[in-house]
Amino acid sequence: MSSIEISTPPDFNFAATVDSHGWRRLAPFEWRPESGVLLRAEDLGQSTFELQISHRGHTLTVRANRSLSRLEDQIRARCRRMFQLDLPLGEFHELCLASPDHRIIAERHFGRLLCSSTIFEDAVKIITTTNTMWRQTVRMVELLVQTCGRKGRTRRAFPTPAAIARCSPEELQEICRLGYRARSIHALATAVDSGELDLAALSDPSLDTEELFKRFRTLPGIGPYGAAHLLAMEGRHDFIAVDSEFRRFVREKFHGGRRVRDDTMVRHYRRWGRWQYLAYWSELWLDIGKV
Repeated sequence: MSSIEISTPPDFNFAATVDSHGWRRLAPFEWRPESGVLLRAEDLGQSTFELQISHRGHTLTVRANRSLSRLEDQIRARCRRMFQLDLPLGEFHELCLASPDHRIIAERHFGRLLCSSTIFEDAVKIITTTNTMWRQTVRMVELLVQTCGRKGRTRRAFPTPAAIARCSPEELQEICRLGYRARSIHALATAVDSGELDLAALSDPSLDTEELFKRFRTLPGIGPYGAAHLLAMEGRHDFIAVDSEFRRFVREKFHGGRRVRDDTMVRHYRRWGRWQYLAYWSELWLDIGKV
């Protein structure tokens, strides 16, 4: 088995990142908390690599079922995105330390979100979370990977845009149970595969967050909620992804369960500036005992 090592920031908490939201439950991820190993398969063009990812000290160790030497740079880049290793959290943690209610967030180094290895995968998964129950999202992604993902020795990778584009929207709807989302996902995959859409250029890190938000809104199936969610995957927390869970949490925490306007709810986090979505997410995770 081949392996590479990746240095991690001093404030990186591997288990907290893996458990930061529901992505660990979506194929092709498999989290084994008892051993502290995250499993996943990656389609790297010629072959599917089955990865075992663990962390000790300040080092992320990535083991694979075949030699990584030729593709080491690509694996490193994908892992850095997956665990948001390049996201500086010092400012956010300083704000947390200044608040007794949030101090534990900084002390436990919470704040990095588990992402997919590509923005395409994140966009597709975000589309599957819209207007549905979480268990249905899990099933949709599982069927999409089983149907279109390239198979390794024992597991399948998340499908490439080309693999999804080869299916018709009707096939995706019927086989993967994607419902109306099938057309958006197919349109996204087709645009990326044909070269009409360059996601790397679209998500240019030099852009300000407002412009990036507008660009994400142009993607098939991505509305304000999806764009804010995609921003968080890019380490930008200026916009809150307002969904039913956000509304439930804020109503109960600040308004005694009463219905209030979305802008009133969002206003509670304005003081956090560019960290407002992460501030909300941290409070939610504190509330359910995940921090």
